[in-house]
Amino acid sequence: MPDRDLVLLETVKTHRARLVSAFLSGELADRRVINDNVRRLIGGIVLAAVVCAGCVGFSFVSAQLGKQSEQQKQQLGMGPATGPVFASDTFDRSLATGWGRADRGGQWQLAGPASSYSVANGAGVIKLSKQSGSGEYGGYLPGLEQDRSDVAVTVQADPVVAAGGSVTVDLLGRRVSSSEDYRAVVRLSRGGGTSIALVRMSSDQIDSRVQQLSNTVSTPGTPDAGDQPFPVSIRMQVIGTDPTTIRAKVWTGGTEPESWTVTGSDSTQDLQRPGSIGLLATAAAAPSGKPSDLAVDDLIARTAP
Repeated sequence: MPDRDLVLLETVKTHRARLVSAFLSGELADRRVINDNVRRLIGGIVLAAVVCAGCVGFSFVSAQLGKQSEQQKQQLGMGPATGPVFASDTFDRSLATGWGRADRGGQWQLAGPASSYSVANGAGVIKLSKQSGSGEYGGYLPGLEQDRSDVAVTVQADPVVAAGGSVTVDLLGRRVSSSEDYRAVVRLSRGGGTSIALVRMSSDQIDSRVQQLSNTVSTPGTPDAGDQPFPVSIRMQVIGTDPTTIRAKVWTGGTEPESWTVTGSDSTQDLQRPGSIGLLATAAAAPSGKPSDLAVDDLIARTAP
């Protein structure tokens, strides 16, 4: 037979537990609602944790893919230019004055009188030997403006600068106005010597409208070359906004170097928009001779990667 005292004690214990539970949590129906809500809360917390972990993982993967994409773009920019052409000129025409209309990009907008320019023998010529002072001569193509430009050109000082003289060529990778641009400044000297630096021109700077954005890198000429003309190739990229990445290279001969000679970046507000491309030149007269004229050939501007 069951022990009635033991049964009675168990019954009292059970009733006591139910009374305590009812006192703390209310009636049985309310307790069931509370339990259900607690389970839903725990389930929601677990689900939120899983979603957050997924978002963090997705963000991390996206960031890594973005870095890889940017690295690929950088690597593409190191190689030969392959982007779509938006402006170009081979100067395959003859003009006694001015430069006329480019192959692509519109009419050349030139500084100074048209008589300072001509097109002959497959090149556009700037007659620096007829200029006085240190003004800039050259022009730009107002055609299609870009915020990712990859522009290249070949120039030649002919006759070559006499001892002590020089010609400075400014390749404009983004020209947004007559006083605002990003440019690669290349100095040509006797014997094929060159120097190159990146420069920002801006009218909104209090200290100076001219700001150098990179070191100046110089390559000495060949003393034995004498007055031998040297074609010099320049390539410049101006990419993106806020910040803008600027880089350039210069070389003589037919083989383009893989690496960029100078690199820099800038976030000047007035320049964070598309612009056109162009070229300017100035000459310093040598003590023993006149400034050299400059021949310009094979100008091509592509959309940078």
